[in-house]
Amino acid sequence: MQISAHSLYVLEFVVTLLSMLLAFRAPRASLRVYSVTVGHLRRISRHPYLSALLVAALPLLLRFALLPWIPVPQPQIQEEFSYLLGADTFAHGRLANPTHPMAVFFDNIQLIQTPHYASARPPGQAVFLCLGEVLFGMPWLGIYLSVGLMCGAFYWMLRAWTRPAWALLTAVIFALRFGVFTYWTNSYWGGSVIALGSALVVGALPRLLSRQRMRDAWWFGAGCCLLASTRPFEGLALVLPAAIVLLAWWIRSEDWRERRFRLVRTLLPISGMLFAFFAWLAYDNFASTGHAAVSAYQLWRQQQSVVPSFLWQPLRKTVPIYYSLQTRQFNTVWEMSYWNHLHQNVVRGILNVVERPIQFLQIFLRPLLLLPFLVPLLIKRDPAAGQRMVADGLFVAIGLLAILLGHSFPVTLIWYAWAAWLLAHARFKPGLRLLMAMLLFGAFCSLLTTFHMPTYEAPFVAPAFVLVAVGMRSLATWRRHAGTGRAMVVNLSLGCGFLFLVYTLLAVLHVHVDGESPFNWSSYENRLQARAVAQRFLEQQPGKQLAIVRYGPEHDVLYEWVWNLAEIDQQKVIWARELKPDWNAQLLRHYPDRRVWLIEPDAAPSGGPGAAAMPARISPYPAGGLPKQGEALPDIRAVQSSE
Repeated sequence: MQISAHSLYVLEFVVTLLSMLLAFRAPRASLRVYSVTVGHLRRISRHPYLSALLVAALPLLLRFALLPWIPVPQPQIQEEFSYLLGADTFAHGRLANPTHPMAVFFDNIQLIQTPHYASARPPGQAVFLCLGEVLFGMPWLGIYLSVGLMCGAFYWMLRAWTRPAWALLTAVIFALRFGVFTYWTNSYWGGSVIALGSALVVGALPRLLSRQRMRDAWWFGAGCCLLASTRPFEGLALVLPAAIVLLAWWIRSEDWRERRFRLVRTLLPISGMLFAFFAWLAYDNFASTGHAAVSAYQLWRQQQSVVPSFLWQPLRKTVPIYYSLQTRQFNTVWEMSYWNHLHQNVVRGILNVVERPIQFLQIFLRPLLLLPFLVPLLIKRDPAAGQRMVADGLFVAIGLLAILLGHSFPVTLIWYAWAAWLLAHARFKPGLRLLMAMLLFGAFCSLLTTFHMPTYEAPFVAPAFVLVAVGMRSLATWRRHAGTGRAMVVNLSLGCGFLFLVYTLLAVLHVHVDGESPFNWSSYENRLQARAVAQRFLEQQPGKQLAIVRYGPEHDVLYEWVWNLAEIDQQKVIWARELKPDWNAQLLRHYPDRRVWLIEPDAAPSGGPGAAAMPARISPYPAGGLPKQGEALPDIRAVQSSE
């Protein structure tokens, strides 16, 4: 069975419209649910620690219950394998590994081989994976733990911005929508650690401004460290407005005693934590690249990439040396096609970039939460605000269509223009102005990068959900006598629960979501399940194994099979790519004690027992025709250092 991903968007769109329609036409039943639910939420929210524990445990218990139908995920894209390499490196008590003598066979994207063998990804996600590996023997349990911490931190954050009952309701909705079915939970790619960091920053800021408690300064600093170690550029876009507010708050102290108190209680703890963190980060850079100011990610881009990270930067003039066709295709074909799509046609490139903020709404808010997100923008303080209901309704309707249609540029541009006009005439409270500044600054930063994926925008989910919580509370007061606003809050919340049940049913029935990719929201399918099957087959063979991978001409470069962990020679199964025959012979001589297999991911399995269950062709490697002597292996350290 299968269902299209767009059908799920349409379903949520229909549920949203029905929620609004029923709130106008039949609010009574919803009002009964509202009176009972709000009373329970208020009683539970009087105990903040218990509430935070419940919100943190909810997605963990639900995900654990679904393990028979959604098992522990298998890594499938380059970032995931790179994070697992970083986690395994940390688990072995190292920040980097020595370059392997056979490094040309293991070379890949998202990692560096020289001056040390290490992951090219920032270390924050790998730290949580390392915790899962060290404490539980399973890296995914580190992700599982981070999801619970993220949901609990979101409740803690929301309590600083709205009343406890509304914070609890919004946190439960967040946990249901992000804690069970998204790739934040069902992959190693990341998202939950980033959102955890942003929740700590956004939740600590109002507490610092009102109470000046040192523990809130520690939470703010911890959030900054998590953002810097996961998404540095986007994290800076979130933290910079908050840092400006904190600095202005300190400068405007009434007298020198108050200024000194604020300095000691807030700014110094934050500065001290950040100084210690960036000192460790510099040491981590030095251990990986040999330069404290150059990260492994920067070095990897220097060694391999042709396309720059930002739109205004020029293409690289000289093409680096690549040791495999797949690495060359990724850097010079796949990334170049992305660049050409943005630059060959100026109008199309501009429209493609401008669409990115809509993608944020489409993936993280979707139709059901768009209205509460927009309520702070729609509320007017003048007595005639009710007369603008039709215009505001049209604005929300166009926004829903923009989310549903996705690539409809006319609808998107009309909605942008209307939103800009509303922003120019809106009068926000100071706190909401700060949240809007974070989101607008994040939207601006999303327009600057060449590549764009939903994970890049994870830092801005925290301020967006603060606006959702504030909007839920404000929406409940709209048309109080008729009860329309309260009914709408109930209907939208029940709609979130209904959609959670739909996704649960799809998982239990093993329904394939057609059209979903690793970069979408609702489900994360393991397209490299075939590699996991081959890995299990090789691990069941007696002795040590060497798997040499031969790709077909049409192989998708995003799905790479050649990945290893920190201590390559200690693995039972080593994955290597097939290169020149002279080089392959030297690889076999380097591992005389291993049984060698040829893995062909793009070929049909050969006949024999169990062949039907094998998704790729696996056969003994034909080593008989390899030369005894031949061309020497290139020194990867000398070549890449000269680049």
